[in-house]
Amino acid sequence: MTKELSMQELLDQQEQLLNSIKVGDTITGTITKVNNDELTVGLNMGFDGIIPVNELNLPKNTEIADAYKVGDEISAVITKVSEKDGTLKLSKLKLDMVNDKEELAKAHADHKIVTAHVVKTIPRGVFAAYKSVELFIPISQLNTKFVNDTKEYEGANLEVYVIEYDEKANKIVGSHREVLQERLDQERKARREKIQAEREAERQRIREERAAEKARVQAEKEALIDSLEVGQKRHGKVTNIVSYGAFIDLGGVEGLAHINNLSWKRVESVEDMLEVGQEVDVYVLEVDKESGRIGLALKDINNDPWELIAKEVKVDDIITGKVVRIIDRGAFVEIKEGVEAFLPISHLKEDRVANVSSVVNPGDEVTVRVLTLDPSHKRMSVSIKDVNKEPEEDYSEFLNTEEELGSTIGDLLKGKLNNLK
Repeated sequence: MTKELSMQELLDQQEQLLNSIKVGDTITGTITKVNNDELTVGLNMGFDGIIPVNELNLPKNTEIADAYKVGDEISAVITKVSEKDGTLKLSKLKLDMVNDKEELAKAHADHKIVTAHVVKTIPRGVFAAYKSVELFIPISQLNTKFVNDTKEYEGANLEVYVIEYDEKANKIVGSHREVLQERLDQERKARREKIQAEREAERQRIREERAAEKARVQAEKEALIDSLEVGQKRHGKVTNIVSYGAFIDLGGVEGLAHINNLSWKRVESVEDMLEVGQEVDVYVLEVDKESGRIGLALKDINNDPWELIAKEVKVDDIITGKVVRIIDRGAFVEIKEGVEAFLPISHLKEDRVANVSSVVNPGDEVTVRVLTLDPSHKRMSVSIKDVNKEPEEDYSEFLNTEEELGSTIGDLLKGKLNNLK
C-alpha cells in the first residue's frame, strides 16, 4: 500500500521545494488562467506562478487576452517567492530583457544594424526602445547633419548601430548617424563606381571606334597602295615640304617626290616650285607594298628629255647650248630643257685655262662638240676646243682577231686606203 503523506509532511515538502527555487531563475509553465491584470501559470510543482500585466512586456495598446490563451506555454523569470500562499511572482519582461540585451550585445560585437523606437526626447538626445530594452542616442548621433531639436524624432523608428554596450553600467548607446553615413558612403561609392564604369565604357567605345577607324583607314590605304602602278598619273595635294623633296597625299597615302624628280631641270629649292596645300598631278615611280613607301615624280616621266636627245644627238655632233653654271673644274651647258652637258676646263680652249670664268660665264651661248653621250645615266660631256677638230674615223668594225679576218690588220688598213683612192 502506498503510504499516505500527512499534512505536515506535504507542507514540509512544499517548503523544501520553495527553498530550492531562487529569484532570478527562469522557469517554464502552462497558462491556466487569463485575467485582465495577470496570467496564472501552472508549474507542476503543487503551486502556481503569477505574471502581472506590467511584467508581460505587451505591445502598446494590446490586451492580455489578445496575446495569450489558456494552454499556451510561457517562460518567465522568478522575481519573488511567496511561502505564505505558495505562489511565485514571475516576469516575462525581465526574461525578454535578458534575451534582448543579448541581441544588442551581439549586434554591438557584429556591428549589425537594429531598429529602435524613440520613446522619449531630451535636449541632449533621445531614448529609444529595442523591444524590451531602452538605449540612448545622443543628439550628435541622430543625423549626419546638425540637429537643432530632438523633438522631430519623437515616435520615430530609427536604424542604429550599437556603438557602446556596458551591461554592468546598464549603458547602451546607439548611433543613427553611423547608419546614415555608411549609406551615404555606399551611395557615393556606387555613384563613383557607376561614373567610373560609364567613363571606362566610353573610353572602350572610343578605343573601339578608333580601332575600327584605324582598320578602315588601313584597309583603304592598302587598297589604294594595291591600285598604284608604276607609270600611273595621279592627282594629289602637297602636305609637307622638306629640303630633299615634297610629301604628296594621294587620297589616303603619302608619297615622296624627291627634289630630283620635281622637274627635268635642276631645282635649287623645293619651295621655288611647290607650297603646302597645292594640288598637283604626279607620276608613280616606285611602290613598295610591304613598307608602304611610294616614290613620285612631278616631272613628266613620259617625256624624258634624255631619251629625246638620244634620238637627236650623237657623239661628235656640233651643237649649241647655254652655260647655266660654272665650277672650278668646268661648266654645265644646257643643251635643251632638262639636259645638261659637262664642259671640262681642259676643253674650253687649246691653251691652258686657269679660271673657267675667264672663258665662259652663266648665260653665255656656246657651240660645242659632243664628246660622250650616256642617256641611260643622263650624262653628256662636250668640248669647245674640239669644235673645229676633224672627227676620227671609226675603225671599230674592223678590229677583230687575225684568225677571224684571215689577214693582218695592216693588210686591212692598206685595202681600206686603196679603196679611198
